[in-house]
Amino acid sequence: MGKQYDKEHAVTIVATAAIYACRFVGFDGAHATSAGGAHDAQGISESGADAGQAVSLITGYSGVVEAGEAFAQFAFVKADANGKAITGSATDYCGRALEASSGEGAFVECVPLPVRHT
Repeated sequence: MGKQYDKEHAVTIVATAAIYACRFVGFDGAHATSAGGAHDAQGISESGADAGQAVSLITGYSGVVEAGEAFAQFAFVKADANGKAITGSATDYCGRALEASSGEGAFVECVPLPVRHT
């Protein structure tokens, strides 16, 4: 599907770098990565934004994320270096895919979850 989602909660942040729509965004205001700390995913961007602009991040129930690779429905996902969803694990994730990704560039519905790195 890729364009269906159910936003129950969102926050507005000021971008510290250019942000693309449908990407995981970190607490630092840039695309999230798996580096941890301020780079952990705070939510999923609803639109794009340039540095210094406000952008809404979906933080609860689900949002559409651009995939960085193929993965299965219900897979744990984490952010790659560009905030795209890639396969995570039960001990390293920031969301759960509600549908399968056919590959890089696909748009899939994901549930953002509290980040886990163990």
